[in-house]
Amino acid sequence: MNRISIPYDPVEGKTYSLFGKSDSTDEYYQRIEEIADRVIKTWKEPEQLLKAIQSKSKRIRVLRIITGRKENSLFNSWLKQLLHEHLDDYTSKAAKHLRNLSLAKKLWDRCQGTTLEQYQLYMLEIEITNRIHVQQFLESGVKIALLPHCLKDFTTECKSTPDSFDYRCRHCSKNCYEHYISRLLTKYHIETYIWMGAGISKKAKEVYSNHQTLGILGIACIPELVWGMRKCRKYHIPVIGLPLDANRCARWMGEFHRNSINLERLEKLISTSGIG
Repeated sequence: MNRISIPYDPVEGKTYSLFGKSDSTDEYYQRIEEIADRVIKTWKEPEQLLKAIQSKSKRIRVLRIITGRKENSLFNSWLKQLLHEHLDDYTSKAAKHLRNLSLAKKLWDRCQGTTLEQYQLYMLEIEITNRIHVQQFLESGVKIALLPHCLKDFTTECKSTPDSFDYRCRHCSKNCYEHYISRLLTKYHIETYIWMGAGISKKAKEVYSNHQTLGILGIACIPELVWGMRKCRKYHIPVIGLPLDANRCARWMGEFHRNSINLERLEKLISTSGIG
């Protein structure tokens, strides 16, 4: 894609950052691809692997909250070691954040209560989900993207406006990731929305009533992206996604902080070359 003028500098999140110790997120994406290659080679059934990861990540959370400890029988030691070895640089704040949370927060706010092990499993789950669904997504008759509002330019008033589904970027600031993402996705015939809570089921019914197929691209912080992808899979909607570079919104920081995504990685994901 063409060079853009928006800065791409390392950002720190409350629990994770895809920059790690680097000035770019390229190293993270290279590592997660290599991990996925190794795991898929060992497992050989990607769909079953996704189900296993989802099951493990739920059980890890419950075990950690109730007992405050981990149990190797619930978390394959080989996979655990592989993820820790390659992904600890990107999740270095997760354990400290969890220690500082009240038990009530851990129990009732599953986003805040995401454990270190869950983050790393989620990273792998996103990569494998993309590999499974990217071709179906690209072939869908209607493709939509749901962007988080935390990618806005917070130095100016956002002029996005709602249409029949959700909010649309109006390209009011060249210092805004919504602007660049929307422009890029339009080039690939993907309808782009700043997601403010619109129901996916309504959009799906509209698309299916016209005898078309629907694909969804999500961008969000790691836990919310995974849960959204799981919901789409439950309803047999081909879904792909890209995580925010860090979790920096008001939920985590008390106020919104500038955030980013790797635009080159996004274009690689939605281009005909696919990924993996």
